[in-house]
Amino acid sequence: MAINTSTDSSGEIIIVHFPVRLTSDVSDEYKKFFRKVVEEGKGKIVVDLTSTEYLDSSGLGAIVSRIAAIRALKGDIRLAGAGEFVLNMLELTHLNKILNNYNLVETAVQSFKEEY
Repeated sequence: MAINTSTDSSGEIIIVHFPVRLTSDVSDEYKKFFRKVVEEGKGKIVVDLTSTEYLDSSGLGAIVSRIAAIRALKGDIRLAGAGEFVLNMLELTHLNKILNNYNLVETAVQSFKEEY
């Protein structure tokens, strides 16, 4: 499975476009992707959830699998466009307290630029 990504205009921020369903059958690919990003020393990631209607615990695990390593690089994972189901999952698991969610991908990207 090919992971759909893009970058912002500076090329510094990776935007990862998540699928409609992020479950155990695809979450390992996303964990590998995040591992590779960390190995390459990149740490500014926006997870585009605008198309994601469902994710399970393995999908959440894929998002947070490398959060400590990414933050050690002085980076972060920012969520964008999460719908009601995803927002409820984040709240139930208390991940809403450690992951910032923005309404739009552009706003999440801009949040990185305002920090630096």
